[in-house]
Amino acid sequence: MSENNEQNPDNGPSPIGEISQEPSAFEAFLDANQKKLMSVGILAILCLVAYVIVTGQDKMAKEEAAAAVAKARTGPQYQAVSEEYDGENAGGSAILLKSQLLWRDQQQQEAIEALETFVSEYPEHPALGSAYASLGSYQQQLKNLDEAKEAFEEAAETKSAASSLALLSLGDLALQAGDDENAEKQYKKIISDYESSHLQVKSMAQNRLKLINVELPTEKKSEPAQPTVTPEAATPPIKVPGIIPEPAPNPIPKTPTPEITQPVEKTTQPDAAPEPEKSSEAKTEPTTEKNAEPEAPTGSSPE
Repeated sequence: MSENNEQNPDNGPSPIGEISQEPSAFEAFLDANQKKLMSVGILAILCLVAYVIVTGQDKMAKEEAAAAVAKARTGPQYQAVSEEYDGENAGGSAILLKSQLLWRDQQQQEAIEALETFVSEYPEHPALGSAYASLGSYQQQLKNLDEAKEAFEEAAETKSAASSLALLSLGDLALQAGDDENAEKQYKKIISDYESSHLQVKSMAQNRLKLINVELPTEKKSEPAQPTVTPEAATPPIKVPGIIPEPAPNPIPKTPTPEITQPVEKTTQPDAAPEPEKSSEAKTEPTTEKNAEPEAPTGSSPE
C-alpha cells in the first residue's frame, strides 16, 4: 500500500496545510500597474500642493487689492487702482468709489460715465445691483426720467440688496407721472417678492399704497363745520347807551349769567351822564350875577 502510494502520489490524499499560492487579480493589477499608480499618486499630491499655493496667493492678492482700494482717497488714486486691477473685483470697486467721489464734487456727468463703464465691464461684480440703483438715482436727480427708469429696471432684475429700492423708485416714478396702476403694481411686487426680507423697504411700499386713489382734503370739505356758528354770535346786537335791548320774540338759549350782567352794567353808565343839564344851569347863574351888577349904580344915582 505504501509503495503504491509513493508511486502514485496524485491518487493519495492531499495535505491539510497545502493551499494554492497563486496571486489574486488585484495583486496582479498592482504588480502590472505599480509604476503608473505611483505616478498618478505623485501627480495628485503635486496638484493638491499647487492648489494650496494658488489659493494662498489668490487670497493674498485679494487682500492686497482690497488694501489698495481702501488706501485710495482721491479720484486719481481710484483711477490708478482700477487700472492696476483691471478685470478684478477690486478694480470695479475702485470705479464705484470714484463715481461717488465725482458726484460729491458736483461732477455729475463724469460720475454717470464712470457708472456706465462699471456696469458694462463688470457684469459679474457683487455690487452690480447697487451700481444700477446709483445710476438710476443720479439720472433721476438730473431729470432724465427715461434713463432713470431703465437703470432702476436693470437693478430690479439683479435680485440683489438694491432690488427692492429699485422697485420702490419705479413705483415713485409711476406715481409722479400719474400712473397709479403701474405704481400699485411695483409696490405690491415689493411686498410679494420680499415678504420676509427688506422689511424697511416693504413698510415704505405699504405706506405708499395708502396714498393711491386717496383724495386729499380741500377747503370746500371744511364748510360743513360752519353751521355750528349761530347767527347771533356772528352778528351781535347793537347796544345803544341808556337803552336796554328788548327781548327777542323767539326764546334765546340760556347763556351763562356773567354774559347777562355785562350788558346791564354797560347800560348804567349813561344814567350818570345828565351832565349836559347841569351845564345849562351853570350857564344861567352868570346871567343873574350880571343882572345884579347894573342895579347898584341905579341906586346910587340920587347921591
